[in-house]
Amino acid sequence: MGRKPNPLLEEFLDRSIPLPPVRWETVPAGVDPHIVWEAYDEGIEGWVPVWFPTHEPVSGRTYGEFERAHLFNEDLERILKAMHRWPLWGTPAHRKHAVAIALLQLFCELEGLCEKV
Repeated sequence: MGRKPNPLLEEFLDRSIPLPPVRWETVPAGVDPHIVWEAYDEGIEGWVPVWFPTHEPVSGRTYGEFERAHLFNEDLERILKAMHRWPLWGTPAHRKHAVAIALLQLFCELEGLCEKV
């Protein structure tokens, strides 16, 4: 049985739904959107991005597969709430765009390039 992507990623990963053009002024400095948007581990539940932490930063304790998927989902929801886009609403293209921006923000936070929202 194959692993399923996080439900928040299903439309984002759907190539038949176009991603709006990148507005570079909305992309955090030092972040390559293509790295953020195209690096998923399909072999683990939730298809957590490969750049999402695999261990707890302070203690170094390794996250289990499902714990990591849960933490990723929590972070994505937190950012979408801050964007006033939770629960996701609008057309599939609008929802895909919201998730794209949330992923950029999450990557930026994890890399220490911006403040946590």
